Amino acid sequence: MPDVPPPSPVPSPPLLPQEAAGLSVPDLLVALGVTLLGGLLLLGSLQIPFGINAVVGPRAFPLIVSVGLTALGMLLTVNVLRGGRAEPAAEEDTDLDAPVHLSAAGIILGGFLLGAVLLPTLGFVGGTAIMYFSVAYAFGERRLPLMLGVALAVALVTYLVFTRGLGLSLPPGVLKGAL
Repeated sequence: MPDVPPPSPVPSPPLLPQEAAGLSVPDLLVALGVTLLGGLLLLGSLQIPFGINAVVGPRAFPLIVSVGLTALGMLLTVNVLRGGRAEPAAEEDTDLDAPVHLSAAGIILGGFLLGAVLLPTLGFVGGTAIMYFSVAYAFGERRLPLMLGVALAVALVTYLVFTRGLGLSLPPGVLKGAL
C-alpha cells in the first residue's frame, strides 16, 4: 500500500500581534478587574462589625464571597499570563469581525448612575425605576408608557418585599408617608 500522508489540519486565522505573543489584553483586563473587585469587596467586608454572640455574624457571607472573588481573579490572571484566553463556547453565535456597539451598555450605565444619584431624593422606587427603564430601553423596547409602568411596578414590589417582608430600611424619598 502506498503511504498516504495524514490530512492537514484546517489552517487557523492569522493572529493579531498581541495574540501572537500569547497575551490577550482584554482577558487580562477582565482578570485584573475581577481581582480588584474582589480586593475592594474584601476591604469593605472587613469593615463590617462582628455580630453579637453569633458564631456566624453579618460579615461571614461577604467575606466568603470577597475571598472567593479575589481568588478567582488571581487564578484568571495567572491563566492569562500563561497564555490562556477566553474562547466563545461552540453554541455562541459570535462574529469576531462585527463592530462593537457600546450604545446599549452606555444607556444602562447612564441609567444606573442617574438612578444612583437621584436615589436619595426620589427614593428607592424612583431611583430603581430609572434603572429598570434604562435597561428596557437599551434592549430595544420603545413603548414608553409600558416601560414606565413596568419599571414603577417592579420597583414598588421590590421596595415592599425588602421593607415589609425582610424588614430592611430603604429610602422612601418623595413617596414618604405614602408607602
